[in-house]
Amino acid sequence: MLIKPLVLMVSNHWGSKGSTPSAGIFVDRQIASLERVGVRIATFDIGTSHSPIRIVGKWLELRKLVRRLNPDLVHAQYGTTTGFVSTFVSKPTVISYCGNDLLSGASISKRRTCLGIFLSNVAALRARALVCKSTQLRQALWWCQHRAVVIPSGVDLNLFIPGPQNEARKELGWNLENPITLINVGADPKRKGIDLAQAAMEVVRARLPNTELQVISNVEPIRMPLYYRAADVLLCASRSEGSPNVVKEALACNLPIVSTPVGDVPERLANVQPSAVVSRDAEAIGEALVKVLLERKRSNGREHVASLSLENIAQRIVDVYRIALSSRPSNNSVGT
Repeated sequence: MLIKPLVLMVSNHWGSKGSTPSAGIFVDRQIASLERVGVRIATFDIGTSHSPIRIVGKWLELRKLVRRLNPDLVHAQYGTTTGFVSTFVSKPTVISYCGNDLLSGASISKRRTCLGIFLSNVAALRARALVCKSTQLRQALWWCQHRAVVIPSGVDLNLFIPGPQNEARKELGWNLENPITLINVGADPKRKGIDLAQAAMEVVRARLPNTELQVISNVEPIRMPLYYRAADVLLCASRSEGSPNVVKEALACNLPIVSTPVGDVPERLANVQPSAVVSRDAEAIGEALVKVLLERKRSNGREHVASLSLENIAQRIVDVYRIALSSRPSNNSVGT
């Protein structure tokens, strides 16, 4: 008889929920989907402080919790400090790398970025299994690439569904007639390419003067489908990404997408029409947006993201847990 594993999920986002409801939502959804397939989950918030004293304090708290709960394994939902600390608790560790933990491009100090990437790679040496959200992230590992599996975050296909555009626009208070481009800048507008987006919109407005750019940030996750339904196209102008969730969510809502070639976006948009992957150039982005906005029709994106349902991704993560535990002498196995 297979025994349900106990996984201690370590992240740094739960303390930010009060001010940023969307923080780490992909982690929360993955936890819920894993629980639905029989994995028992406990959580630990390592916090966002970069103070060495506070980090050591959190490590001691984590060790104490591990001794009390005795989980089968620890799953760090990010590299940098989160992944590094998680590998020093005497339990098999899985690390999920998400983007800036292995890639430069975030709007933080170069020194902090380099330190975070260094800690991510040191942690990879100690982890039992590695998950990268995209092939680009796996290639960014300094070593252990052969042990890393590529598994994007899943998308909730029950929440992100197509719907009437006018109804969504009325609920959001948007103009019912104007073409609308949507960009989600999150907590880092510079990394998300807001300047490039605004420059591209100048190109668009030379052809389509009434076009609007709707810039959103920190939207309640449950309301995000409204924005995808209301818009005519999603613009992803990021400097770097792992596997951007906004792209997968927009695909599930059949919203056309124009994006720079970051993360796994070229793979996600292959054979999706209308949509485009273009260089980080305002003119090229603007022309691609004009082409989509002139058509003003929905895409076939949902059929191309169906394999990334939360349920499918949860099963793939369970397979990783099985691998992580397989070399540990035990009568227990990961099961559902």
